[in-house]
Amino acid sequence: MKTKIYIQMAVVLLLTVNCMLPTISFSQWQAYPYSPLNSVLTFPNDDGYHPALSTKTEWWYINLHLIGSAPQHKGYDVMLVYFRLYNMRIFNISESSGTFKSSVLQMTPLLTAQLNKWDLTYTSLPSVNDYSKATYSVDGIPYKYTFYALDPTNNDRLNVTVTSNRAPLVVGGNGFIPLGNQGDSSYYYSYTNMKVQGTIRYNGVDDSITSGIAWIDRQWGPFTVGVNSSNKYEWFSMQADQPNTVLGQPQAPSEYNIWQIYSDTNSVSYKPEWRMVSSIFPDDSQDTSSSYFYERTGYWHDVTNNKYYSSRWRLIDPKHGVNIDMTPKIANQLIDVTLFKFWEGSTTLKGTVNNLPIDGVGFAELVQNHNSNILLPSVPSGLTVTPYLNYNALSWSASTAGTYPVGGYRVYRSPHNNGYWQYLATTANLSYNDFSAVTDSSYYYSVTGFDNQTATSASDYATAVFASR
Repeated sequence: MKTKIYIQMAVVLLLTVNCMLPTISFSQWQAYPYSPLNSVLTFPNDDGYHPALSTKTEWWYINLHLIGSAPQHKGYDVMLVYFRLYNMRIFNISESSGTFKSSVLQMTPLLTAQLNKWDLTYTSLPSVNDYSKATYSVDGIPYKYTFYALDPTNNDRLNVTVTSNRAPLVVGGNGFIPLGNQGDSSYYYSYTNMKVQGTIRYNGVDDSITSGIAWIDRQWGPFTVGVNSSNKYEWFSMQADQPNTVLGQPQAPSEYNIWQIYSDTNSVSYKPEWRMVSSIFPDDSQDTSSSYFYERTGYWHDVTNNKYYSSRWRLIDPKHGVNIDMTPKIANQLIDVTLFKFWEGSTTLKGTVNNLPIDGVGFAELVQNHNSNILLPSVPSGLTVTPYLNYNALSWSASTAGTYPVGGYRVYRSPHNNGYWQYLATTANLSYNDFSAVTDSSYYYSVTGFDNQTATSASDYATAVFASR
């Protein structure tokens, strides 16, 4: 960003940008053609490639979280993406032992794509003959796709079919979003919850998938990635559900597509061209907003290139009772595509949605990085809770500033001391009165500190304190 914008918390709430879509019935989206209300998208046509001369970038992207067969039930996390105008393929696999492998092809491959339907082939001699196709013409099932990808160097292979459990997520509310304030923009939708069937080969060993969940991203338009300093971004897919939900068998699912720009000035305006979260909730309603809080709660040092990437995050959306902590499964998931490097890898989720416990999985894609480390505010200390007739009174000692001055504190509550924290409030004070506490109820409380940047860094949770009314 070329200008620094400092926004106080009171002003942030005035910059809310929301686009709420109505609940979509199963019969509406399960029949082709489907055009979501008030959107620029049509399915299945937009699954195909877009030949407009203004299109500078177009990709077909999928990430998958997979569980293999008994007795080991290994976990695999996969990212596969094809770029039409760059003729590039990225194929990454990590597995439960903590190993991460990345394969990038971009020298002499050939990508073909069809109009108005999902039908891709990708060839790189002598032995890569990938394909991905919609099955609708064969079985009449919409939003169902096959993927076959081979990495002969590492002896890895993906051979799966994915089927959408939910309506397409219309990113931005209408499927067309700004990317920064320099004129870039993108058409954009996601299939956020897809059941996976098939096999995976890892280090030459084939494994049958017993459960799995996938996320597909489709973007195209007049924008460039990685080499454009005005739109370097962080992106996150988050797939949340009730604890102990089997992957691909949703119970009360919520998914979040988070996209935001920030630069080494560490400033991110609360406007849609700089940040947005598009969400789909358990009742199938969708929402796009720029008024959420997204905090970086850790950083990872790429020693080889002396760069710093955010590495642990927290999403807070007070409107929907959302407080989710996101942790990378492997610290180093760096990808080198020659022109630039970026971090992309699998994550785990824990928190609350509608103030109810959730677990989940996700992916983070970090095109932006920092030139120096950012120190977090210290964890607030000395938390005490005193019950009174109509409220519980909390107080604590101030956080010590990290790289930037302390900007305030966030207060959390939970009926159990198990890490599923419900967000209560943000305050600049060292105290808070919880008037929502119910008589004859018991709670655990915690608090975090955050800095005064709009690209916020925040502390871990303070030690929980118990209070009974």
